[in-house]
Amino acid sequence: MPIVDALRSSFPGASIDLLVQSRVYELVYDFPGLNKVHKMDVVTTKQVRRLCRAEKYDLGIAVYPSLEVALGMFLGGVKFRLGTGYRWYSFLFNLPHYQHRKDALKHESAYNLDLVSGLNFKYRKELGLSLKVEIEHLENAYRKLKPLGFDENDRFIIIHIPSLGSAKVWSDHNFLELLKLILGNVNNCYQVLLTGTTGDEAKVKRIAEQLPVNNRVIGAFDLNLKELAAVLSKSALFLGNSTGPIHIAAAVGTFVVGLYSPVKVESPVRWGPLTDKKKIFVPKEDDSTRDVMNDIEPTEVFNFINNYMQSNK
Repeated sequence: MPIVDALRSSFPGASIDLLVQSRVYELVYDFPGLNKVHKMDVVTTKQVRRLCRAEKYDLGIAVYPSLEVALGMFLGGVKFRLGTGYRWYSFLFNLPHYQHRKDALKHESAYNLDLVSGLNFKYRKELGLSLKVEIEHLENAYRKLKPLGFDENDRFIIIHIPSLGSAKVWSDHNFLELLKLILGNVNNCYQVLLTGTTGDEAKVKRIAEQLPVNNRVIGAFDLNLKELAAVLSKSALFLGNSTGPIHIAAAVGTFVVGLYSPVKVESPVRWGPLTDKKKIFVPKEDDSTRDVMNDIEPTEVFNFINNYMQSNK
């Protein structure tokens, strides 16, 4: 999204389109600066070629490079094709950019801005991301949550347990222990919303079923991304692994607590949320012989959350 901001501010008259997976289309289809957002569940050379020929693009930027995207743009008649210069298929890019991201020296958004830096523009804004929340999405979300026992007038935090597996994550056991600590503290009076997709519901419910009987932990699995963003904007705090929702939470201004891997290419330096309102937990070192994410103790995370909630009443 910072690339969209950069391109729009530098080339105000250009038509700027974005290609995304269907699962994130709902979140970005109306992002300021974009003309169109195209979605593909499975990106194929044939589909990319057809799209490029239909839209007659002058420039294609492969922010997330793949052979299918590179070849599709080439066969689709895109005159200028910008992408990494270090893949075996990089000869398909006539504007190759040479950079290694594996050292994780800067944020992914900064690497992406480096990618387009040769397009002769200047971008002076500080790295960040802001998402607008519409009242209709908040109302829709509350309408779904109310039958579950959610009270929109009470304070609440959001904990997101699921992950797509792009990085090392905190174990289900640690999340369970954290939830027990939250419920066991008599000074806590806030609700806990456990979020995820319908595909995550069984996994999250297996964890919640091990908790003492209570009405403070609520599972929400049918919110679309706009509705999730709206609820996140009203949450006192968000806790999660290195996943998409932590970035959504940061983009709507919510304080985030992140549980990050010590592996260099998975580190918060490269993949952390773009916000100053955050607390990031990272194990001191990686060790392939054990689950180092267990080095982040549930009591440590609970103490931070508890202190934060007490000081921000």
